[in-house]
Amino acid sequence: MLDRIQRFFNERIAVAAADAGDDDGGRLRVATCALLLEIAHADREFSAQERETVVGIVGSRFGLAARDAADLIALADEERREADGLYPFAKLINDQYPRPRKLAVVDLLWRVVYSDGVLEAHEDALMHRIGKLLWLRHEELIAVKVRVKRSLSA
Repeated sequence: MLDRIQRFFNERIAVAAADAGDDDGGRLRVATCALLLEIAHADREFSAQERETVVGIVGSRFGLAARDAADLIALADEERREADGLYPFAKLINDQYPRPRKLAVVDLLWRVVYSDGVLEAHEDALMHRIGKLLWLRHEELIAVKVRVKRSLSA
């Protein structure tokens, strides 16, 4: 997995100066993207709106051109399918991100959940599971949920 991620970032993506040469930056991007894809697939329907939201988030969050964002999503989707659950992605995020950055990831995840206008039971359950994996308190998870929901309905 690490070789494929490193090769991808060396060959395809111009990493921001702060992340230059930082393999953890590439792995964190894949981990974040994998969680975005997992939540998008939680209700067994990866809608066009969810896809557009994921692509937009990945492009803007990581400063990637559309082609590079699509390639990162494809790599993360492959890693997500091969992984034994979400723990490896959550562990990497826990090891590298302070609490505010983890909450920012959760914000992105809620944006994907609400992108199609419907909160499905599977999505809600998975968000709670991810929150636990990221060692976040229930109150924090719900506060981000409410904030995202309000921002999208405004």
